[in-house]
Amino acid sequence: MSDSTPILGLVAGDGSYPECIIKGARKNAPNIRIVAIGFKGETNSALISSLVDEYKEFHVGQISKPFAFMKEHGVKDVIMAGGINPKNILTLRPDLRALSVLIRMPEKNANSLLEAVITEAEKDGFHFLPASTYMEDYMPGPGHIAGPAPSSEQWEDARFGMQMAKETSRLSIGQSVVVYSGTVIAVEAVEGTNNCIRRGGQLGHGKPLTLAKVARTGHDMRFDIPTVGPTTMEVCAENGVHQVAIEAHKTILLDKERVEALCKKHKISFHAI
Repeated sequence: MSDSTPILGLVAGDGSYPECIIKGARKNAPNIRIVAIGFKGETNSALISSLVDEYKEFHVGQISKPFAFMKEHGVKDVIMAGGINPKNILTLRPDLRALSVLIRMPEKNANSLLEAVITEAEKDGFHFLPASTYMEDYMPGPGHIAGPAPSSEQWEDARFGMQMAKETSRLSIGQSVVVYSGTVIAVEAVEGTNNCIRRGGQLGHGKPLTLAKVARTGHDMRFDIPTVGPTTMEVCAENGVHQVAIEAHKTILLDKERVEALCKKHKISFHAI
């Protein structure tokens, strides 16, 4: 391997986001070497291992062995892509180094944990790139994306929902809310967006709901960028969500063609604000 061969470290969580990063990286730098780590019960290991040059899986909460694996393969630049179920915060299996990090942390929410891990990794010489790297084509600007145009009532709920989601995300509670007619029906917390939508559907009693999803104010773009895709739309369709509003330029849209088809089929108005 030439010394000039670029090497990218990938911390791969769940979903198709890691696959998009890999494809974008190879399109941008065809000779790039990709070294990835995944997590048991989270990462689609069969797929990711087939797309990268080196791959190894670890338990959520381990950091010493993943750091060592990446250093062994010459990694300096790292991207974090794909989620880790927030509920796993409650069932971490930390190694000694991770335990020392946890002990020093006053708060143990998803954002503070990831920030602490990045800080620890930087001590070992790793440099974390924005999770939006190679993903510019997947981040919509303002405007209508798919499905029917929103009604004036829906627009009001979209604006209200975005405002409420900004507040909950500012408090590190969650990035999504479900609203109807100026009322917050459900707020995302540790259960994740899809279960928030399901809870909203249960509480909404058949009303046409709106999902608003945003990035946290001052969001650290190195991790946890808000993401929507076909699964989001399928869950929305099953739970009475007729409108999805996302934050423009700060949300990853996966499998746009499939999303457009689902929005058309289920009459879900989808736009970026």
